[in-house]
Amino acid sequence: MMVLCISFVGKGCYPEFGKQPVSLEEDGNDRASQVELTDGWYAVKARLDELLSQKLALGKLFLGQKLRIWGARFCGWNGPVSPFEASQTVSLVLHTNGTYRCHWAERLGFCKRVGLPLAFRCIKGTGGAVPSTLVGVTRIYPVLYRERLRTGSFVVRSEREEAKALQLYNQRRDIVAEGIISASQREVEFDVGYDHESEEGARLMKLLETAAEPEVLMAGMSSKQLTSFASYKAKLEAMRQTNMQKSIEDAVEAAGLSEREVTPFLRVRVVGLTSNCHPRESCPRKGLITIWNPTQKQTLELCEGLAYAVGGLVPSSSDSGILYLQARGATNNWLPMSPLKMENFAPFFTPRSSTAVSSIGEVPLSSEFDIAAFVVYVGEVYRQGNQQKQWVFVTDGSTSEFCSEESLDALLAINFCLPCIGLDSSAPVNSNIAGSVVGFCNLTKRSKDQVNGIWVAEATENSDYFLSYDRAGRNHLKDVSASVLKWANTSSSIIEKLKERVLTIIRNSKDGC
Repeated sequence: MMVLCISFVGKGCYPEFGKQPVSLEEDGNDRASQVELTDGWYAVKARLDELLSQKLALGKLFLGQKLRIWGARFCGWNGPVSPFEASQTVSLVLHTNGTYRCHWAERLGFCKRVGLPLAFRCIKGTGGAVPSTLVGVTRIYPVLYRERLRTGSFVVRSEREEAKALQLYNQRRDIVAEGIISASQREVEFDVGYDHESEEGARLMKLLETAAEPEVLMAGMSSKQLTSFASYKAKLEAMRQTNMQKSIEDAVEAAGLSEREVTPFLRVRVVGLTSNCHPRESCPRKGLITIWNPTQKQTLELCEGLAYAVGGLVPSSSDSGILYLQARGATNNWLPMSPLKMENFAPFFTPRSSTAVSSIGEVPLSSEFDIAAFVVYVGEVYRQGNQQKQWVFVTDGSTSEFCSEESLDALLAINFCLPCIGLDSSAPVNSNIAGSVVGFCNLTKRSKDQVNGIWVAEATENSDYFLSYDRAGRNHLKDVSASVLKWANTSSSIIEKLKERVLTIIRNSKDGC
């Protein structure tokens, strides 16, 4: 972080710095302006982004003003140069999220301490990288994997589906490799050179191959002959391995099984913090951070309900009041805030809880919820467009309307889907979970099926299902799961009636009723 002063403001589209005219290089923004900054000793050109250029045009940035600059980058800089040369060849690229006005008496030059984080509500979607901000973590979603396909398109998989895809990929490569290895078992001639040792080794190998008792022949060889034979054999084996490896690589490439381009990423839903000293009437700003290649520390130690000082974020877009940001795991820092400091901010977190089937009506449409329920039936996989879909019907014993023909509020239908890729036809859900109590996280509520009286939810990329509740983010379903299992063990007749009703609905849908 530095404090610099605006020492010159260019006039017109091409301001001059000293005697050298400055050309505005294209950076995806034709309206960018340039100024000259100084620390009192040396000067450097600075290019402003669109938002800062607008402030310059409105007079909010002016000659003699001091700016606190954080996270700026150099343009036209290929290596260390003297300050005098830099003033003509190098420019500093400033962005709104890292440029702040400061007091006129602020000392110029490098700052001895880091400034205050930028308020989350003040982040501009087109304002460049955010050096530091304060957020509260409301949801941490499962790690996902994005693969770049040969066509240039992308596909996103869950950890479970990625494991299946990797296993299938390795199996296909093994089949190709086994075919090449089998074909290479046939005798192939290799040229290992014409030196005396190689010729002698080749002669001895032919003698041993045709000898009735090769052990006796080897016992009578001199040490020099044994060395020549061993050297030739090692060279021959190395050439065979090299040739086989090259053949395998060519065959794998021809089969479309070259190295996969898979990138893990982690989504974190956050909210801006509201100070107790300056309460705001409006709702705090929400955001969704995508961390590409998250570190092990981030995946294990990030915790819902905690506040963090986060650095290394880059806004990507803003939609419906939600700010979307990107980050790289290696350059993205999450510094947890102490409980004492968190007391200075208003509460922001609502802990996860299990939603009963009987209370799904209270969940707002398109909102996420978690549930532990007994799986009544797992439907067949069917294809719709470029996706494979599958319905799962669950209940939890929280309602008494099990035997009603008019209302089936006791059932929740969950729609799972997977993209169709080549010959991969794996089911979105393992049918073996039927008859078990399963935990579902991050389901999205959809409109109720009024015809059949069934609640409907969708499993998105961020959704997950599981039978074990030991991981973080699952503990809130553990006790509910035990309660549902206890109910299911004593309610086999009710479950059977619900299953019959589900099968009737499926038959009617196939018949077009």
